[in-house]
Amino acid sequence: MSGRKLDSKPISVPEVKKLMEEVKEKMEKIDAEEGMSHFQDITFDYVNKFAKISDQTARKIKKMLMEQYEMEETTTINIINIDPQRVQELRTILEKTKIGRSLSEDDLQEMLYKIEDIKVS
Repeated sequence: MSGRKLDSKPISVPEVKKLMEEVKEKMEKIDAEEGMSHFQDITFDYVNKFAKISDQTARKIKKMLMEQYEMEETTTINIINIDPQRVQELRTILEKTKIGRSLSEDDLQEMLYKIEDIKVS
């Protein structure tokens, strides 16, 4: 299966997982024996192992971070994929961004609380 690249957009691992589930379902309908390619199988296994939240939750977190903290989309995706649990982990992700340099420890802790609230809701 080959094709040309029509568009490119950064997405999180949970969003890739959702897309791969759709691809797998379509490929199995087309050819139940053949299924996905080896590369698709490897990708599918990877995203199932590392997607820590649902794609819907990932989109909510991304939206919140972009709106409330004016973060770039790629930065929000890094936060979603890494899933920091402590302020120091979050600071490490944000240390080279403009927003990261301007946030205090309390601001970062508040951000972690907001992310956690979205994850449990």
